[in-house]
Amino acid sequence: MDGRSLTFTERGDVLEVVGSVDEDIIHVLQERLADFVAAHRGEVVWVDVDQVDFLPSAGIGALVAAQGAALRAGGLLTLVAAPGTLPARVFGLMGIEHDASMAPQDGR
Repeated sequence: MDGRSLTFTERGDVLEVVGSVDEDIIHVLQERLADFVAAHRGEVVWVDVDQVDFLPSAGIGALVAAQGAALRAGGLLTLVAAPGTLPARVFGLMGIEHDASMAPQDGR
């Protein structure tokens, strides 16, 4: 690995992803997203990628696949990327639906 790192923080129905989605650790993102969706089967959840600074096509694929998995499980996974962030620019170019912020709920 070239010094890039990826960390996750789960706060209830929100999974925050921080760092670089490097090709060498894409499997970590895929596994973490699968676990998150499975733990919240049938629920509405958010994946906050505001602080992701490197997002190759494999990372985008992992995020979109997680959305599909959530839908198949009867839930909904919304990607969150604030305007101007790298993920928001990438999602906009690719036509991937996302929100600029999470819906206010329970003190968020």
